[in-house]
Amino acid sequence: MCGWMSGGILFLMNFFRNCVEIMANVRIWLAAMAFLLAMTGPAFAEGFALYEYSARGVALGGSMAARKPDASAVAYNPALLTRLPGKHAMLGVTAVIPNGKMDWIDQNGRKGTTELKDSVWSIPHAYYTQQVNDTWWLGIGEFTRYGLGFEYPHNWPGRFNIYEVSLLSGSLNPVVAWRATDKLSLAAGLEVVYVTLDLKRRAQVPLEPLIPGGSFEVDASIKDADSFGYGFNLAAHYQINDAWAVGVQYRSQVKVKAYGDIEFSYMGSSGVPGSFEGAVQQGYAGQFQDGSVHSTVILPDSISGGVSWTPLPELSLEAGLVWTRWSTFSSLNIHMPNGLPTSHSTKNWKDVWRFNFGVEYDILDWLTLRAGYTYDESPMREAYEDYLVPTGDRHLYSAGVGFHWGDWNLDLAYCYIDPATRSYTRNDTLGTVRSKTRDTSTQLFSLSIGYEF
Repeated sequence: MCGWMSGGILFLMNFFRNCVEIMANVRIWLAAMAFLLAMTGPAFAEGFALYEYSARGVALGGSMAARKPDASAVAYNPALLTRLPGKHAMLGVTAVIPNGKMDWIDQNGRKGTTELKDSVWSIPHAYYTQQVNDTWWLGIGEFTRYGLGFEYPHNWPGRFNIYEVSLLSGSLNPVVAWRATDKLSLAAGLEVVYVTLDLKRRAQVPLEPLIPGGSFEVDASIKDADSFGYGFNLAAHYQINDAWAVGVQYRSQVKVKAYGDIEFSYMGSSGVPGSFEGAVQQGYAGQFQDGSVHSTVILPDSISGGVSWTPLPELSLEAGLVWTRWSTFSSLNIHMPNGLPTSHSTKNWKDVWRFNFGVEYDILDWLTLRAGYTYDESPMREAYEDYLVPTGDRHLYSAGVGFHWGDWNLDLAYCYIDPATRSYTRNDTLGTVRSKTRDTSTQLFSLSIGYEF
């Protein structure tokens, strides 16, 4: 008994000593991750869950749950770290370029087309992993699980729903992996999520019955509504034989209570006689005063998994899926300042599936070819459609290459996202008009640089 206890204490001492050594070795990486958290950008995505954790992952459609790993396994499936001997580091970024048009008929029957403003968003990632001994591995990563960004002209007919949004986030995720047997590995981690939201929309304030048919327009701009949220992840990997393997990961939901500022601007009146304009502006100034706002959002949990097949040492294929519990996103309620009523926006999103497939072939010792396909369901219900995510179900087509020079790796990837058309009906409560998306797509360009110590 005493021998067992002393052996256990010795193991813990060695384990924590290795932890301290690892943290000392990666302090530069941690500084880099803090910088990346500050520059993390949003993306144009279905829902606003993201999976662009590395260039290799982008090329393979995210099918990284069971196949031969790299350092980005911290995000895709940390149980795979037990198949990464030594030390590994990775740094990279994915550029996201959305574009699209919206054909509309406004409340007065006028027809027109509005184009999404040109923009480029960045999604950085950084990882470090280290083997402690034959049983334990540690890793840490910075990546983005949630993001959304687009901008329409401020005077487009759908401005009363939304005309600009930027949801930025960054996850810092330390993990520990345990090789339970030669075939089974388990992992767990803690996740710190930083979220910041900027959102702009218009409100039309009626002046009935004081001025029949009269109204004025107010611009509301929410800035720097940010906060931290906390979650965890659990993962497993089982190597069935030399050819087949299976992997699974659970990532918990994250509750975020964000605080920020709102600024109001008077944008003019309609149907108001000139003699009353001064009184209307005075009434606006007394009612709409800048102040602080806050909102609580539950970001969804998810379960991902995959099965890999390696018929030849140089060829691997994997099929996988992701289930995301978007039903946690039931509403977006913003509590306003100075006695203004809470802004309620019902979402009632549904749980969805994402299916992916990827193939990887080492054509030469220094060159790897990759390709992938993903089908991504939309969580938005027809009865609650709005412009927060103006796309339908998506098809993702991807390809990439990997170059290897000694201990260095360079991965490049391209992905074309083709979303289904989404049609909207006029809904004065939601602020939508009769409209339909057209020529909507997103392109991803990704780069990762890896090094094996």
